[in-house]
Amino acid sequence: MDLSNFKSIFQKLSVFRNTSLLIPVVIVLVSILLFIPTLLISSELKKKIQTESIDKGLKQVDRLREKGISEELLKKKTEQLQTVQKDANEIQALAVQTNQRQMLVPEIFDVNDPNKLSPLIFLQFGQKYRVGIEQLIINAKIAGAKRAGDCPTQAELTRAVEESGATTRSRMGMGRDLYDMGRSMTTAPSRTLMPGRVGGYGSTMMMGELERLVVDQVCKKRAEELSFYVTPEELSGYTFWEKYDINIQKTQAVEDCWYYQLAYWVIEDVFDTITTMNAGYDNLLNAPVKRLERVNFTMDINRMGMGMGRMMRGRAAQTTTATDDRPKYVLSTDKQTWLTEPYTGRYCGDEIDVIHFNVVCIVSTNDFMPFIQELCSAREHKYIDKSGQEHTYKHNQITVLETNYKAVNKEDVLEYENYRYGESGVIELDLMCEYILNKKGYEDIKPLSVKTALLPEEGA
Repeated sequence: MDLSNFKSIFQKLSVFRNTSLLIPVVIVLVSILLFIPTLLISSELKKKIQTESIDKGLKQVDRLREKGISEELLKKKTEQLQTVQKDANEIQALAVQTNQRQMLVPEIFDVNDPNKLSPLIFLQFGQKYRVGIEQLIINAKIAGAKRAGDCPTQAELTRAVEESGATTRSRMGMGRDLYDMGRSMTTAPSRTLMPGRVGGYGSTMMMGELERLVVDQVCKKRAEELSFYVTPEELSGYTFWEKYDINIQKTQAVEDCWYYQLAYWVIEDVFDTITTMNAGYDNLLNAPVKRLERVNFTMDINRMGMGMGRMMRGRAAQTTTATDDRPKYVLSTDKQTWLTEPYTGRYCGDEIDVIHFNVVCIVSTNDFMPFIQELCSAREHKYIDKSGQEHTYKHNQITVLETNYKAVNKEDVLEYENYRYGESGVIELDLMCEYILNKKGYEDIKPLSVKTALLPEEGA
């Protein structure tokens, strides 16, 4: 290569009139020629990236720039964001509203110093508690029944049998049999009086056929009038407040009112569950839930029940242990506060309080799972604020922790003598449940002594 020719060419270019630039320029040109293969390969890759990625992206940007975001898309995205925001706000509000429930006597919890309260206000609470339970029973209406209630009492059955004249005719028929058995049998047990039994006999097995027929008709008629069987004595607190001693320490009285207020909310939810389950049915004979046997909060009562007969629970059991049968806050460090293992791992903490309760019902064999589902579902409640305005809120606070059941033998005269459950098979369902109370909804009115009792012990 003749460098003199290059020199003559570049000299003609004004930019290269300075010959001192000639050698560097030649070196650059030679370098370019040597790296041509590399540049070709790089340009192919660059071209591919440009056409397949960058150009496409730029075209999309240009299209969006030209067209903009459609109003429909913008509206849809806005609605989605509003829904998310609404859900978040509702969750936060629900945490507060869950425990904004009607108090039986709110004035008790509006006072910081219990000593300022009149002892009569505790009697007022007890009266409202008992009346409230009675009203729940009266108001448990379904399609064909105006209320809940118990089976006929022995006094009612005795009166019905005597008024029918069945007792006289039955005993006349029995007289010949007894005579044939010999005079020594005239004082047989069938003539032995037993308190509270129909016609003076030990049970329906000791009655004549006509007596049993009358009793059966009276019991069936009662079942046709009821939405389900229940007695107030079998519900926690009803017996406790019957003869309340107002001379106890006022701090203790406030605590009694507080814990039984929680109990009342639980009982309300159980009644609401049963009424919802039985809605649309004629009466308990064809309704899913036949009987509410008890709602309790302590171990010494609730585990007496399964299969031990009505005389071993209900009113008798409540009377002997009523002072202890109130809710307890479930603490992780104190197993005495548990009714069963808290499999959910929930205990009283910074955000929630937890109590356990036991509910026992007699339900149709095919309906025990729907009953559990309904018990754990959300329900509405009314709340009147301090200004007098009524609100409708929702709460969902129950979780079933343990389930036990046993078949019911309808022919068991000791347990079910005067009860009628219809044609379908039934079981006794025994549930251990937890009840969640969100602190945001009621912490401001919780008694100071209760708050103090929930504080963790030093060193724990």
